[in-house]
Amino acid sequence: MVEFGMNNLHYKINKQSIQISGLGLFSKEPVVVSIEPNSTKGITFVVNKESIASSIDLVSHTGRNTVLGNGKESICLVEHFLAACSLMGVDNVLVKSNKNELIFNDGSAIHWKEVLAKGGFQKAITQKHDLKEPIMIKDGDKAIAIVPASKFKVSYFMDFEHPALGKLYASWGSEEDIARVLRARTFGTKIENDFFGVSGRLLTLLDDRFNMELYEPNEPVYHKILDIIGDLRLSGINPLEINMHVFGYKSGHTLNAKLARKLKEMFSAS
Repeated sequence: MVEFGMNNLHYKINKQSIQISGLGLFSKEPVVVSIEPNSTKGITFVVNKESIASSIDLVSHTGRNTVLGNGKESICLVEHFLAACSLMGVDNVLVKSNKNELIFNDGSAIHWKEVLAKGGFQKAITQKHDLKEPIMIKDGDKAIAIVPASKFKVSYFMDFEHPALGKLYASWGSEEDIARVLRARTFGTKIENDFFGVSGRLLTLLDDRFNMELYEPNEPVYHKILDIIGDLRLSGINPLEINMHVFGYKSGHTLNAKLARKLKEMFSAS
């Protein structure tokens, strides 16, 4: 067994699994997550011996994060892990957590990249599916849409009434560096982050700026792209395997989940 620490996290690598531990965002207690190969197709979470499939049918909440539940147990903050799995071609894994949450760390998914890479789970994405037809979902002034394309791509337009954000746009395609998306951190208002006691370690909106330097001006938009990729994985298909262009305008987890359901229905009918 190999043990090491990195970025306030602790790792253990065994022959059959890799374990990561860190402080929980909601529980404020140590969260221990182990990842191991699974003979069953797909990504399955386990909490208190209860299995929770990464399926749109088990989504129970889409507020500030995506929550899955089977009626007995639930697991929250799954979207960043699912995004990392999608970007790294990871499938058929069992993810066990000692709490009803996954590790949030700095609000990005870069720690999951480290875990999956060191555990030898990363694979090349070879399978491809063509999108049959365009889909658009709207909710007031928010929208998310997909159209057929020659490869996978996400474009996102942010319109946020804050001096540090405003109108921002970014695109990411499957031929680009995945680290740009995986390192993008979530952000919250000071009131939100103060509530969880994390204003000092997470990206926090102050009166006219962020509390810490961004990796790049469009980092908040790339995090929205990260969320889209993770939420769309709930369709049962790795979104990077679908030749489509995703367009998001002020959309969040709720619209992402609705699109994931539409994708599941589309490919289940084929």
